Amino acid sequence: MGKLSNDNATITKGNTLYLIVVKEVWNKIVSGEKRIEYRERTDYWDKRIHNKEYSYVKITNGYGNKTRPYRLYRYTGATRVMKNSIQCYAIPIDETLLLESRDKKNDTDIVMHWHLNTE
Repeated sequence: MGKLSNDNATITKGNTLYLIVVKEVWNKIVSGEKRIEYRERTDYWDKRIHNKEYSYVKITNGYGNKTRPYRLYRYTGATRVMKNSIQCYAIPIDETLLLESRDKKNDTDIVMHWHLNTE
């Protein structure tokens, strides 16, 4: 899948939780307004999150090609919470966990950033 540029860790499907978000949510993540991503506790997400060990969480803005904006975070686990009377998984995505990002700046320029948060 890929390698982190600032260490020898390898990103694989087995050690990475993938989350897709819409543009409105993406903009809140990039601005720092959104620091937790929620997923409703369904069979689908229980299978992917409950009792699973990951090293990373990768959030992309939509589906598609390899130029999609994304953010790669260190995965610290998911907590079960109630949100709007619905059981959800809360996944921390604050800036201190950010390892790598490809943020779309405008319709033509895409900028990559590697962060030094490798603890």
